Amino acid sequence: MTTPARYLPGTYTPEAGEYVCDCAAAHTWRIDMAGHLFPAFPPNCAAQAWRSMVSAEIPRHQEPAPPA
Repeated sequence: MTTPARYLPGTYTPEAGEYVCDCAAAHTWRIDMAGHLFPAFPPNCAAQAWRSMVSAEIPRHQEPAPPA
């Protein structure tokens, strides 16, 4: 398993997706287009970097089952 890349606030996003800070609170941030700047961390956040969320961490919306 590879370790996700880490990004500092103020650097450009390499791709669209969901990112999580590396503090215990795991604040998330979603971007729909590459090339935007990573935001500053939320107040009282002890994070050092943003990292891309691996697919197992991303909550999936559950679609209702089609009628039978």
